[in-house]
Amino acid sequence: MKFFHAISRFSVAVGSLSGLATGIMMVVILVDVIGRAFFAAPLPLATEISVMLLIVKVFLGMAGAQATDSNFQVTVLTDQLSTRLRHFQRLLTLLIALLGISLITWFAAKYAISSTQKGEMSFGVHPWPIWPERIILAAGLVLLVVQLAVDLIGTMIWGEAKMKAGLPDHSGAI
Repeated sequence: MKFFHAISRFSVAVGSLSGLATGIMMVVILVDVIGRAFFAAPLPLATEISVMLLIVKVFLGMAGAQATDSNFQVTVLTDQLSTRLRHFQRLLTLLIALLGISLITWFAAKYAISSTQKGEMSFGVHPWPIWPERIILAAGLVLLVVQLAVDLIGTMIWGEAKMKAGLPDHSGAI
């Protein structure tokens, strides 16, 4: 079980980069707006940097959100289920999510490899490499797949409550 908790803690730690990316994105946009408004000099590459930070924010935060059960959930119907059916529903949804996200991850990883081999760049005033963004996206999805697998296996063996013990509770259930 310690191994499973270590993976979940790692997911949460990587997810913290998501918050850091948000802060940096705010600073980049603020500097760009001030430069445009007061000095008629926008920050070069502000849009490209913001897009990369947005990818970091979204894709590196997904596994941490899964680990802490922070994803938004509407539990009106599932709350009406018996404990046994709720457990089965949890396992089924984790399995479906694992299969679907694994497929998306496979294609994202192939695309990241292809993009990296080609040295894919954006077109604009300042060329900007896109391949690192593809790698970040694929890495975030890989972390999510690992976290979903940990949640599925752990829930099968120990149940949901024991799997989430010791992790921050940010449940978005209503």
